[in-house]
Amino acid sequence: MDKTGCPRHEHHYTFSSQTSEMKTFSTGNDRSLKLNKSNSEITIADKGTKKAAVFTPARWASFRLCIDQIDSQLSDLAQDKDVSYCAHYGGGWHVSVTKCFRCVDLRKFYMPKGEMIWKPIRTGIALRLAEWPTLKESINSLHRDNPDIIVTPCFYNHSTPEIIAACPECNP
Repeated sequence: MDKTGCPRHEHHYTFSSQTSEMKTFSTGNDRSLKLNKSNSEITIADKGTKKAAVFTPARWASFRLCIDQIDSQLSDLAQDKDVSYCAHYGGGWHVSVTKCFRCVDLRKFYMPKGEMIWKPIRTGIALRLAEWPTLKESINSLHRDNPDIIVTPCFYNHSTPEIIAACPECNP
């Protein structure tokens, strides 16, 4: 658990690819999933509002590890069960699904000085429930169309507690 009470993923990844052009996949409603030209970040963005979630390779891989759990939480939400899911996927970013807000929220958090609980900030994007299946299709297309993306866990470099503590993805 991290300071928000959310489960913290222990596995992060990096990727590299030889793609030389921006890859964009529509997720509907003027929203898209983009892999930039240098393959250094993936963005889920809304053209109209300019709201977005930006993923480094490590964050992207950690987020992908959350997809099955997000699906499970959305299934519970559809059955009108109480849902309060929150997972840290790197660098202060969290994904949450709650009964109160009925969306898949990708949001950056911060810890106010002198406090022990992380709080969300405005940076991020809330995906409508109907957009989630389309986003998952776009994620699959991104990886299918870019098979040269190489996924390597960054925790291979986390050989000591000091390295783990110094990792900006694991400990923002």
